[in-house]
Amino acid sequence: MVDYTVAGVEGGVCAPRGFRAAGVNAGLAPGPGPDLALLASQQAATAAGRFTSHRFPSAPVRWTSARIAASGQARAVLAHAGSANAATGAQGDADAEALARLCAEAIGCGPDEILLLGTGQIGTRPPLDHAAEGAEKVSAALGRRGSGDLARALAGSGGVAREHAVAVAWAEGEVRIGGVAKASAPFSPSFATTLVLLTTDATVEPRLLDTLLGRAVGRSFERVLVDQGPGMGDAAIVLANATAAAPALVEGSDGAAAFEAALAYLCESLAEQLAMRVPGARKLVVVTVHGASSHSDALAAARAVASSIALRAALAAGEAAWPAVLDGLDRAAVDFDPTRVGVRFGPVTVVSGGQAAPHDEGAAAAVAGKGQVDLAVDLGVGSAAATVTTTDLPIEALGRLRL
Repeated sequence: MVDYTVAGVEGGVCAPRGFRAAGVNAGLAPGPGPDLALLASQQAATAAGRFTSHRFPSAPVRWTSARIAASGQARAVLAHAGSANAATGAQGDADAEALARLCAEAIGCGPDEILLLGTGQIGTRPPLDHAAEGAEKVSAALGRRGSGDLARALAGSGGVAREHAVAVAWAEGEVRIGGVAKASAPFSPSFATTLVLLTTDATVEPRLLDTLLGRAVGRSFERVLVDQGPGMGDAAIVLANATAAAPALVEGSDGAAAFEAALAYLCESLAEQLAMRVPGARKLVVVTVHGASSHSDALAAARAVASSIALRAALAAGEAAWPAVLDGLDRAAVDFDPTRVGVRFGPVTVVSGGQAAPHDEGAAAAVAGKGQVDLAVDLGVGSAAATVTTTDLPIEALGRLRL
């Protein structure tokens, strides 16, 4: 077992050494707040990303995924609000390249070292007449205290952004990891309508960084379910600039294990914070399915239960609606034994052997009324398990979900 510590630190994406950030108003989105964000590393950084599964990815997603695939490196990430630059065809791709060139000129690097994110209206292009001045303005504003302004710029088209940072230490060294995550609407597996920017001063080669990011996203943003589908511009990007006085992370090493745990913790924290932005949501709902024949079955069953509108609405009213759990399982295309299924709300068993179990309804309702509701489901056919997090769903939120 690896001996390591993880502690929260200030600074968001600027907490790791060698990163600066800024957010300015460039006239890209309505309102007086910042709408253009820039994150820059003092030197070329290893880059990895995870992107939307939508079959109409935005131009920034296409540009960024291609740059990471080609080199695995980047100097900066430019994010614009107001327009997602999605469903804009070849002209949208040309606009993305033009934005990258303007940013590259402003900070003194090549356009292929600039990654892009876009959030806002679908079907509209970013106003390039504002972009040149905006690129100069945001690059001039770069600073070590700019993470908050960057977060506010990401939320410039509406929604909310959250930031967090940690320091992880093990016997051979210490590195920092910072993050900002933004959701413009409720989101689901594949982190729909979500932008995630992560930074670290660790030394990590591209393949390992990609693997660790994939695992962290899989444990966090892809395990939080509120809405029903991915957005066109969704992305999670991590930059590692190798400025920490710590040994390089190597697959299987203590440092890699400590880093992976801290990265997953950071992503889980950000994902849960975003989940709670559902209008009126008051509680997290943590659905754990065990006793499955495979991990994929456990995950599919957990998602089916967590997506139950009936269950989430009942929990908003403080009701332990166990029949809705069984309905969710029925919709899941997974293997389970109906005569062995069990359901627990916290410590209270409400279903045993596939049928209603005698229980204290008041105790079950007390669990359903908590700020975090832990729901456990046993499929009774194996040993695999998976967890998905969602929220309760008050009546006022029902009309706002993109179902």
